[in-house]
Amino acid sequence: MLLKVEDGFYLNTQQIIAVRVNKDTVRGVFEVLLEYTPNAVQKTGQYSKEFSSQTEAEVFLNQLNQMIR
Repeated sequence: MLLKVEDGFYLNTQQIIAVRVNKDTVRGVFEVLLEYTPNAVQKTGQYSKEFSSQTEAEVFLNQLNQMIR
């Protein structure tokens, strides 16, 4: 299933291999990092998205979880 990460960027849910969440206390943002295997399996790709609040990050992660299931 294709997952719309943002306008113009889609990932196949079977290609996602890791989801990492970091809190940058200096800038006060939450960063969600998706690691995925692109069509060239020899490399991994990374997609990073920043959120200004924990709530926004949680909403994104919940939507991601629902689409993967």
